[in-house]
Amino acid sequence: MEVITHNTGKDAGRISVLHTIATMDVGETWAVEDSLVVREYARNACSRYSHLSGKSFTVNAPRENAGMIEITRTK
Repeated sequence: MEVITHNTGKDAGRISVLHTIATMDVGETWAVEDSLVVREYARNACSRYSHLSGKSFTVNAPRENAGMIEITRTK
């Protein structure tokens, strides 16, 4: 997995969730701070990409890791 950032535009320098999840392998988990990625946006990006690619993801915000979002590629 590789964390990809936007190079241009209004989001330059910020994490590209869509491009980052595209680099994930099955079983891989990406833990990212919720200050860097909005959980609802991550869920939407995973859902959209899942429909386009056939890959599946889960998005969680576990209580034991407060302030973190965990995205896992499941299939």
